[in-house]
Amino acid sequence: MRPRFSWFAPWLLAACQAEDPAPAPLNVLLVTLDTARADVLDGGPASRALAPRIAALAAAGLRFPNSYTVAPLTLPAHASLMSGLYPPRHGLRDNGQAALGPAVETLAERLNTAGFATAAFVSSVVLDRGFGLDQGFERYDQPELDPSERHAHAERAASATVAAARAWLESRTDERPFFLWVHLYDAHVPYLPAPEHLARAGGDPYRGEVAALDDAVGALLDGLEEEALTERTLVVLTADHGESLGEHGEPTHGALCYEATMRIPLVLRFPGEQPLPARVPFASLVDLVPTLLGRLGLEPPPGLDGFDLFAADFPHQRGLYLESLSGHFHYGWSPLVGWLDPRGKYLHSSQPEFYLPLQDPLERQDLVHSHGHEAKLARRALAAHLSRAPVPVAEAEDSAALNEALSALGYARGSEESVPPLLEPSPRPAPRERAHELAPLLRTHALLEAGRAAEAVRTLERLARENPRHELALDLLAQAHLQLGDFARAEESLRTRLELSEVADARLNLGLCLLERGRPAEALAELERAQTLAPRSPEVARELERLRARLGR
Repeated sequence: MRPRFSWFAPWLLAACQAEDPAPAPLNVLLVTLDTARADVLDGGPASRALAPRIAALAAAGLRFPNSYTVAPLTLPAHASLMSGLYPPRHGLRDNGQAALGPAVETLAERLNTAGFATAAFVSSVVLDRGFGLDQGFERYDQPELDPSERHAHAERAASATVAAARAWLESRTDERPFFLWVHLYDAHVPYLPAPEHLARAGGDPYRGEVAALDDAVGALLDGLEEEALTERTLVVLTADHGESLGEHGEPTHGALCYEATMRIPLVLRFPGEQPLPARVPFASLVDLVPTLLGRLGLEPPPGLDGFDLFAADFPHQRGLYLESLSGHFHYGWSPLVGWLDPRGKYLHSSQPEFYLPLQDPLERQDLVHSHGHEAKLARRALAAHLSRAPVPVAEAEDSAALNEALSALGYARGSEESVPPLLEPSPRPAPRERAHELAPLLRTHALLEAGRAAEAVRTLERLARENPRHELALDLLAQAHLQLGDFARAEESLRTRLELSEVADARLNLGLCLLERGRPAEALAELERAQTLAPRSPEVARELERLRARLGR
């Protein structure tokens, strides 16, 4: 065990005399649980039995029960957590599409500049360093991609991530305070808990994965104790989003903005006596940057969307921005944005909705017709936030290994479709109207991964017929035909898909399909167009080189 360090912190001197040393500065341990529902970790009897270590952490600290993510997607949510900005400001609206721009100052950058050692240990390539969240971290530890092995190392178990983080804690030799971020992914589909965790969850696979997360969090807290760091470390535990588990027709998350995926756990445990927070009706992930910097005596960057949860001037009537554009980008649906404040939750799409989640947590009663005034005020607040200046995004890394890994986790990449004006009328169907498509999509994706394309074709053809703008259904249908060697039908699906939006993967597959059909000149043109769309893609470059060599060019 390493002894506690004494450290002088100029920004924490406050009222101390100049010659007196300040208390050693706080370390910060941030734990983000991927796909963790708030009601599964609510501190009740079932929660304490399932996740005793997390329950004990919350009991010793401060729980913010009405806390929300900004989007039910891992990368946009973590980008908001680390930047204090809503997705329209930082620009990451979907997994795998863009990277956080260098103009954004992250929490890690601000703390590193202030003298903190910074390290991150993430469990999924959805947070690959190529998406920009490594800004400010001296060490960014992630599952490493193996381009020679299909779908290898797309994620790693929470126990392995925690073991790596504990090794870093044990190996520290300097006296700087630290900011340590640990991201745990086990509760994401597929749910494959160990037998002991499944038994603890009463046979529920999702909750079995939450039990595994609890053991990993306990091991991480034990590591703090063994290194004599508990009494100098502020621990923050939260989630990027929840999981629908079939509510409102959504098996997992990403497409809808109901409570099951938007409400998240948020716990802060300070060493010693817990400070008194402000009266907070709703907390958001964007509040963590100003809150943590405020507790450390540091100034937050200007222009944040979040607020310090302990500030005396906390705006009690504040509202929260919510969004999911996944359905717009991939399923042919209208965009979905929302506003939550003490009056209720407004969801804007081609079929607006209004709920009172505090009274109706399952959101069974849509009150949009009886609460027209509240809906109008919410639209006005949304318009004000959407008018705020965004920060330029960066281009995400483009590699075959990363694309394969993201595909293994169920995420598509590469659509060139832009974000439309979010509050203007949309001719596309509303997410609530087409939510029944989500479960068949999940099943067909699993069938294709298992090499059972023939079983997937009929469902995918029906989805594409009922919703002609469904890009993901057309992508999967083309993959199914390619698996079956039906290149004529694969070409038809790919051409229909490309009429909707340009994407490098579809151009690449169309080129390979044309090559199989004995049309190499046309195949070359498609591969060259794919390279224009993704100039740094090694997969496109490799196939283009092979074809040019074959053609003697």
